[in-house]
Amino acid sequence: MREIRHYGIKDQAGAINAVLRGHYAYYGIAGNLRSLMKVYRVVERYWFKMLRSRSRDGGRLTWGAFNRIKEWAPLLRPKLRLPFGKLQALAVL
Repeated sequence: MREIRHYGIKDQAGAINAVLRGHYAYYGIAGNLRSLMKVYRVVERYWFKMLRSRSRDGGRLTWGAFNRIKEWAPLLRPKLRLPFGKLQALAVL
C-alpha cells in the first residue's frame, strides 16, 4: 500500500481488491471465514492509515469520512470459494 499511497482512491481500491480477490480465492475454504474477516479488517485499518499519511492534512481523515470513501470505492468482502457442502463432496474416504 505504500507504493500506491498517492494514487487516486479508485485506483487504490482496485489494486487492493485485486490482492484481496487472490487471497480469498486461495484461502476461501470452509472453516477460514473468521480468518478472512481478520485479514479484511487489517487491510481496512492499514488503508485508513495510508490515507491519513498522504499529506499534512491527512490526519484530519476520520472514520466517518473513511466509511464514506468505502461506500464510494468499496473493498471486497470475504467470500468462501469452497463452502462445507462442496468440501464434503470432494472428501473421498
